[in-house]
Amino acid sequence: MSKIFQQLLFILPAFGAFSPDVMAQTNGQQLYLQNCMVCHADDGSGGMPGVADLTENRNWSTISEEKLLERIKQGIALPGAAVTMPPNGGNPDLSDSDLKLIIKYMRMEFTKK
Repeated sequence: MSKIFQQLLFILPAFGAFSPDVMAQTNGQQLYLQNCMVCHADDGSGGMPGVADLTENRNWSTISEEKLLERIKQGIALPGAAVTMPPNGGNPDLSDSDLKLIIKYMRMEFTKK
């Protein structure tokens, strides 16, 4: 292991680089961009016609993580919505842990106003 890498391993935790929130944001963001961005846009504003703007309509953010997780796993069809979300956002390979990271990322990024 290089000396610089060893120093980084010692220094970075002191700055919170490996904190649970930073890791959730990094991993959650990556998962969101890979699985959710196509429909919801990179900023949550709704990248496709008929997809809700997650930054404006924040009803989803008041739902408990467990309930939101179940809704995402089952798929979401809102009354009057032009588009429905398939189970797991269309990716059956996403685990509960993956979905929780996405939810945490969305809560941190799309509810800032």
